[in-house]
Amino acid sequence: MNENTPRTFDLWIDGKPQQSQSGDTFERRSPFTGAVVGRYANAAAEDSQLAVAAARRAFDSGEWPHSSSRTRHDVLLRVAALVAEQADELADMMVQESGKPITLARGEVQVSVRTFEYYAGLALSDEGSAVTDRNQDALGLVIKEPVGVAGLITAWNFPLLGLVNKAAPALAAGCTVVAKPSHLCSGPSARLAALLTEAGLPAGVFNLVTTDIERGATVGQHLASSLEVDKIAFTGSTESGKAVLRSSATNVKRVSLELGGKSANIVFADADLEDAARTAISAFCFNSGQQCSAGSRLLVQHEVYEQFIELVRKNAELQVLGDPSDPATTMGPLISAEQRDRVLGYVDIGDEEGTLVSGGKDALPENLRESLFLPPTIFVDVASHARLAQEEVFGPVLSVISFTDEQDAIAIANSSRYGLAGGVWTRDITRAFRVVKAVRTGKMFVNSYNTAGIDDMPHGGYKESGFGREFGTSGLEEFLELKTVQIRLT
Repeated sequence: MNENTPRTFDLWIDGKPQQSQSGDTFERRSPFTGAVVGRYANAAAEDSQLAVAAARRAFDSGEWPHSSSRTRHDVLLRVAALVAEQADELADMMVQESGKPITLARGEVQVSVRTFEYYAGLALSDEGSAVTDRNQDALGLVIKEPVGVAGLITAWNFPLLGLVNKAAPALAAGCTVVAKPSHLCSGPSARLAALLTEAGLPAGVFNLVTTDIERGATVGQHLASSLEVDKIAFTGSTESGKAVLRSSATNVKRVSLELGGKSANIVFADADLEDAARTAISAFCFNSGQQCSAGSRLLVQHEVYEQFIELVRKNAELQVLGDPSDPATTMGPLISAEQRDRVLGYVDIGDEEGTLVSGGKDALPENLRESLFLPPTIFVDVASHARLAQEEVFGPVLSVISFTDEQDAIAIANSSRYGLAGGVWTRDITRAFRVVKAVRTGKMFVNSYNTAGIDDMPHGGYKESGFGREFGTSGLEEFLELKTVQIRLT
């Protein structure tokens, strides 16, 4: 793309691009350069209604819900191939619109390709079951059917994968879809809509509405409350998720929520401290800390507390802040001025609740002082009940907390209202499993954090981190209904 030519996108309804009913558009500016990089049709409730109606027709009267598993498999494989072919363009959109470093953006595209391939395979292999031996005069069948019209509401931090990990299983199950991406990075979702149609998806099966911030909540709530929508899959803040859940009660629709987190990364004294310190940085700095499963609470056993803090501080200084299109950059800017101000508000709180040992706004070089960047910012001696240790920052800010023994670490880890992810570092595998079982969270890493390399395991949370799962076979089951059939043979 010419750097001075913004990409333009319409809505995608009933298999083709459409302007909004009002003709309104909105712009997206790069968080790095400030230049306009995207222009989008600005949907309102009436556009959402058109998209839902198209999805409803495609489900009730269309071919996709009744298509063979082989058909769905073949289409999803073609989608995977098209996404792979467009990898450079999709990655560039993420760099331009969200400030995500190019290496992370390319990785997100690769995982998206694998996710489509994975669910293509599941579409072919997922089967019902038969009950043949309960009664010799009867046969029982368990049939799996698509749940219906699925509304997918996604966040900006993983603008392609966040939609793919909902859309791929929904389509594999035979559902039809209305998607609403975040206004802060709509480009990858809009491009994916066209690729899905190019791959052979019938008209109306996948629909997409884009909105600015003012209309976003209205359109999202319309999807959640619509009597024509059978399922909502939402990713976003816990407070927004609660609003979606309330609106979804209109027809008691199926709901899955992937919400906030305040995950504990626990380091015992017997751990490989060098490895743990390196990983602790990526755990809270990946995507500039804008990830719900960030290891933003670092729990360190008191015997190695001071030593480990120094190792973490040195590794933090190795992060490279700069142009997100440069492969050498490891941290891009925060997504928006509003997000920067919110994160800096927590830095101010940290100055009162802990001791700053690295980072902060003043640590930026002069040329970045007025930018949306924030370096890795580390506060030590934070109490486990402090706001900085309890509230989700969604930026590269780390709270370091000391613990005495295993039970103390578990108690601190479980003191959060969230339960999305966590990590434990120790050479004692028995201790590791005790901690894994005791910490109430949807995902745990042992001697790693977001680095184990398995991207098709279920992901989701306990407590106020939400419910339901994405990825893996559990991700497909979110979009399936079970029907039992009893057949009398005599």
